[in-house]
Order: sequence, then C-alpha cells, then structure tokens
Amino acid sequence: MSYPIVTIPPDAREDTEQLGSKPKFWVLLPDGRWLFKEARPNTGEDWAEKAAAEVARAIGIHAATVELASFAERRGCISRNFVDVEAGQALVHGNEILGMRVTGYDKGKTFRQSDHTLENIDSAIRSLFDEEHADGILTELAGYMVFDALIGNTDRHHENWGLLLQVQSDARALTLSVAPSFDHASSLGRELLDERRAELLAADRVGWYVGKGRGGIFRGPEERHGENPLRFVQLAARAYSSFFRPSLERVAALSPDEVHQIIESIPGDRASRPAKQFAQAMIFSAQASLTEILK
Repeated sequence: MSYPIVTIPPDAREDTEQLGSKPKFWVLLPDGRWLFKEARPNTGEDWAEKAAAEVARAIGIHAATVELASFAERRGCISRNFVDVEAGQALVHGNEILGMRVTGYDKGKTFRQSDHTLENIDSAIRSLFDEEHADGILTELAGYMVFDALIGNTDRHHENWGLLLQVQSDARALTLSVAPSFDHASSLGRELLDERRAELLAADRVGWYVGKGRGGIFRGPEERHGENPLRFVQLAARAYSSFFRPSLERVAALSPDEVHQIIESIPGDRASRPAKQFAQAMIFSAQASLTEILK
C-alpha cells in the first residue's frame, strides 16, 4: 500500500518559515500544525523526506512525523510541529547551544562552519548536563549521525539539530531533552536524474556515491568541507564507541524486507522505479559499511 498524499486546503496556510532556502510554510490542519515543504523541480525532496522519516522509525530514531502532501498543485511534504509552545516548550538549535558554550563559536555562520565538530558538540553538551545525562544526550545525537550515514543525509548543519527546552509549571525550573531529528530531504540520492541513477547502478558505483557526499559536521576546524556522513561515523565510532554502538546495532538489525517496504510504499508518481532502486541500494550499501564497524 502506498503512503497517502495529504491535500492541503488553500485557507490552511499560516505563515512563511524563514529558516532554510526551500519554499516552506506552516499549515493548520485538523490534527495539528505542520510545516509544508515544496519539492524543488527535478528532485525527490518530498519522497526522500518521507522515506527518511520511516527509516528513522524502523531503527528507533526519534524523528519528526512526515507525510507526502500537495498544496495548490505544488508537490511536497509536511512535517508535524513537535514544539508545544503552549506547554512551555521551545526549540534551541545547535548553533545557539554551541554559540553559548564554545568559546569563539560563530553561530551565525551559515556555510563552512568548521567549528561544528563532534568534539565541540560533546563539550557543549557536557557543559549543560551532569555526566549521566550528558552521556544519554550524546548517545541520542550519535544515533542521528548514524541515521545520516545510513540514508546519505548531507544536511546535518548546526541548525538541523537541537534541544527541546521545557519550562516547568512553576516557571522556575527548566529541562532540556534532544529534539526529534528533522529536515532529511538531502538524502537517498534525491537530486539525481534517472539516467544517472541507472548509470551508477549498472556500474556498481552506489558505494562510491555514498562515500563522496559532504556532510554538515566537520572532522576538525582546519577542514574546508564537512566530513562524509559515513566516513564521519566510521571515525567517530572509534573515539566514542559507547555512544555509537546502540544505533549501529539497530542499523545492523534492519531487515531487507523493512527497507523494501519503506521505499516501495512511495507512490509511483512521486518516485520512479530507478529512484526507488537507487534509494534501496544506497541504504544497503551504507548498512553493510556501518555493520562492519561493529566487528
């Protein structure tokens, strides 16, 4: 059975979201508030985001709920709002956390923020929590990084993760927890045209493609580009084994049938046969490499 496509009424639109470069805006539907993201022409940003959310669910990653959608004949997807403002919640993005806790960190730098490293993330989290809570937070964030490696997500920049701040009832106590993972459209080969997908599949170069993408987290401040998501986990899991192992084990347990069902449930008018074949091949290639880390 294919994933449903939600048709958004014209009067459901609320406001325009400022973060990010793609056209997106909030819509109010009967079951809550959702962010509509229009897929750019000749991309699979809509189905990639939906498939990514389902992969996250399959490997136990806390991620935003996503549905395929259309608005005024514009193809896209919707992501459910996970911040309950009325309940005293607020989303604190990674750049704000690092800007407050890492000396000299430029939270306003949009591109090539080479201080966005695992070491700085670790330092910032440890400055906010005691050791036990910090380890739990870092293990959850490491799971997001493993998830990125599995789907080839290259967009984990410092505004694409964060913590949920919760104001308690007495307005004096605050708690912080990891926000659900969100914004996964830059994954699963969503930018490729079918001809290129077919070429890579025929030449058995899917693994090469998986290994060439640049991610949003840097290996060190001296680097000019973010590290490849898969290579990043391969390196980071050596230094932070206890944080990465739980999610690596869940990835290793992901069955081919689960992957097949997730991808094949994308409607045919959203993702072509080559797009589905390539997306599955990407996941299987990355899964094999991630599983090797456990040996």
